[in-house]
Amino acid sequence: MREGYDAISINSGTVFHSKQIAAAVNYQGISYMPQYEDDAHVVKRDWRNLTPEEINRLQPNGKQNDYNTVYLGDIPEKLKANFQQLTLGDSKNRDEVMAKLSADAEKTKELSVNLNAFLSTLSKNKPFQFHCIGVNFPNIEMVACDTTKLPSGFKPQDVKYMGMHNDGTTQMTIHSAHKVGNRISINLGNDSRGFFFVNLSMIQAINMLKQKMDIKKNNVNIANIPGFFFEHFPDYPVIKVQQKPYQYYIAPTDNCFHDGSTLGNTTLDITMVYFGGFQY
Repeated sequence: MREGYDAISINSGTVFHSKQIAAAVNYQGISYMPQYEDDAHVVKRDWRNLTPEEINRLQPNGKQNDYNTVYLGDIPEKLKANFQQLTLGDSKNRDEVMAKLSADAEKTKELSVNLNAFLSTLSKNKPFQFHCIGVNFPNIEMVACDTTKLPSGFKPQDVKYMGMHNDGTTQMTIHSAHKVGNRISINLGNDSRGFFFVNLSMIQAINMLKQKMDIKKNNVNIANIPGFFFEHFPDYPVIKVQQKPYQYYIAPTDNCFHDGSTLGNTTLDITMVYFGGFQY
């Protein structure tokens, strides 16, 4: 396989969440079967290597920018050493992760300086901002979820996962999603994690849907387009990228369908996410 593409696999599409049994989660004495939002679609599990033709199809065919390209890379060794000193990957829960990040002011300051320098090389003079520290249990097939509507003290089994989705907000539309930049996500856990995405922009997706349905009558918008798209195009393949510890991905998550996965992992999943206009 062409160099670098051994980290990538492809499947035959998606399925409505109720048609595929979710993997059980068992971590730190907590056991449950993940639940999904009512209109969620999940990835099929028939992953395989890419063919030479598929590799060529995924190659950039024009100018690479912050809304049409997905990148995978390794963080610099100096920055990797900063993170390793904090031993975040050995944490058992979110509170422990956050405590380690703030336990040593000097180590945290050095990490911050090196992280800012690294992000600056990718930002191409565009502003960037910290978004979050993401923490997920291991062995969750589709990790994205919205916990803001849950009451304080909610349990993991109360969470409903989104399935394949885009990150669009009320501040954007299907036709403006490509203008808001992208995100960088660094894997700080001890296990590799999966990043799923569909190689279509929101404009490409809505143009495909126009051939299948009346988008105005059905009020297709930035929030509900995933449900409509995967209902009408369940056989459109999903790409899976294996993101090893201390690797980063850059992706236009407002402008493509995507999700993350910790399926098969045994340790806590930890990511650090920034928003900006990143390019390699």
